[in-house]
Amino acid sequence: MTQDPQAPMLQVMEDLDRLPGVVIKETTQVIDAVMAFVGGAYEAANKYTVRAMPADKRPATVHNEPGAWQPSTKELDSLPQVFFVEEDSSCLLRAILAYCGGLNLRALQLHVYQGNEEKYTVKRPCKLGGCCCCPLEMSLYAKDGTMQGMVVEDYDGYCGPCLEQCCMCVYRQKVLVGSSRSSLVHKYSLVNPMCCCGRVNNCCGATCCKPSLFIDIVDTGSNLAAVAQKTYGGGKGSDCCRCVFDFSNYVLPFPPNATHAERMLLLTGILSLEYAYYSRKGGEQNN
Repeated sequence: MTQDPQAPMLQVMEDLDRLPGVVIKETTQVIDAVMAFVGGAYEAANKYTVRAMPADKRPATVHNEPGAWQPSTKELDSLPQVFFVEEDSSCLLRAILAYCGGLNLRALQLHVYQGNEEKYTVKRPCKLGGCCCCPLEMSLYAKDGTMQGMVVEDYDGYCGPCLEQCCMCVYRQKVLVGSSRSSLVHKYSLVNPMCCCGRVNNCCGATCCKPSLFIDIVDTGSNLAAVAQKTYGGGKGSDCCRCVFDFSNYVLPFPPNATHAERMLLLTGILSLEYAYYSRKGGEQNN
């Protein structure tokens, strides 16, 4: 593992439950920016830092909300680090899918480190997506191999979700808690509108035109439990480059009553959205 620059570490098992939320930042890699620019059939394995959200900050839930926290990339870098997440996937598979335009569907594992110790592993098979009757999924495992739960693309009923994705650009994923597939219990849903048909208008969100794109976290009663956001950053220069080359920042407030496992699965859910909808798909040379 190539560890991120040293930052103060939190004792996750003791303190994650007391955090109001976390910030997820994809580590920029020059080779990815170059390949995205020239349409090259290559993608480096992704890396992310997960940092503690300050207790005195109130993230936005709608655009232009007075007093809401709009952190710059520099401010995010100064926060205490909780986890470092490193992708493990086949370089050959990434190259093939980058050429074909299916890079965002690749099979992978995510190793979640605290310091030099791996705390969790996330497993993601290569699937075509719900529209092809193969919903995307990620499974979370503790370091002893015990399953914690899954995040699965919500395609229950098929026709309704398919129309919602195709006509309204609204994408949903379910957060399921359990130690096996047969025991999974639906706890939350991530509702990800990428256009203007959601609770807020996300058109041009997470860009210099509109700093945030909002992702609703709803409970099984369809009540709004928290609001995550993909954020542009709000600074100058480097923030613009991050936006252009799809290096993402996310602010994830936790629902106050969420358990430790549910918080880890919500973090997994944001990474699932990141890979499925906000990372490079490839295939540029075929256009």
